[in-house]
Amino acid sequence: MTAAAPEISVVIPLYNKRAYIRRAVDSVLAQCFRDIELIVVDDGSTDGGHEQLADMADMRLRLIRQANAGVSAARNRGVEEARAAWVAFLDADDMWLSGHLDELAEIIKRHPECGLISSGNWELPHGATRICVPQRAPNIRLCDYFIEASRRVGVINSSSAAVNRSAMRRCGGFSRFRAGEDLEFWAKLALDYPVALSDRITSIYFRGTGGVMEQMERTRKPPDRPVGIEHISPSVSLLIRALKEGDYKARKESIETYVNSRLLAVVKGALLERDVARARAVAGLAMGRIAVGFQMLQALLHLPDAMVSLAIDIYAAGRSLLASSRRRPRAAQSQQR
Repeated sequence: MTAAAPEISVVIPLYNKRAYIRRAVDSVLAQCFRDIELIVVDDGSTDGGHEQLADMADMRLRLIRQANAGVSAARNRGVEEARAAWVAFLDADDMWLSGHLDELAEIIKRHPECGLISSGNWELPHGATRICVPQRAPNIRLCDYFIEASRRVGVINSSSAAVNRSAMRRCGGFSRFRAGEDLEFWAKLALDYPVALSDRITSIYFRGTGGVMEQMERTRKPPDRPVGIEHISPSVSLLIRALKEGDYKARKESIETYVNSRLLAVVKGALLERDVARARAVAGLAMGRIAVGFQMLQALLHLPDAMVSLAIDIYAAGRSLLASSRRRPRAAQSQQR
């Protein structure tokens, strides 16, 4: 007799995260919400990470091992194996607070029509021993994902999100990109399905473990090639095609707002790399209604190179001073302890 399907399936892609996988798995199995299955997909790890799970006897845990095919393939494999109608994702080097799945279940209860949902997420440095996050009311709501992500691109991340499995299958799953595959997939879902968020912080992203978000930052500066809006990122390329080929006129303004936010991030990155020519080229790709801050940056880029370089120097110095001022109080607190 086949066991009843759980309410939520959890998928963790694992690749060379031996030092962190047990923490991630423990945080799932310790959830107050118990009606789950946990699928860990070992994507050809070479560090023996799967061995950290060998002594775990929880019947809800399943380990699947496959040849290395990338994080997208690992997530897609986990979803193929999942039995629940909803699938929550967690990266192997992150963790959940004990109420995470309770919060996702509440969002699903209120908005079962959604294809994509997420609770709030919080970033901590690698090695943090105290998990201290702001206490926020749930404020569960439907949202325009493209507007939310234009304000904070990581409003939904790969350790805070859950997707409707049927919607994911219809959208085709995660595509295989070197970086940005999660943002492209959220955009695919958001084009055709409602999205709901909760402000309550229940997932923790650890910076400094070589995770997906850091890989995105390392690849932020594109290789030398002709500048075209379709080359900015996977999510931007998807949305440009959607505007050209699909019936998304009602979403046009919010999609353009999102695209401009991604263009702005590339412009800022190019300027910090002192690639003024690329910054100018990308700034010229902005679409529709352009935010005031972006307009000011466009105006700056019309100035001579020497003045642009001076502005970059001033900005970099300001960032350095701000970072130093933030470090000093922490150092003082450490000495007092």
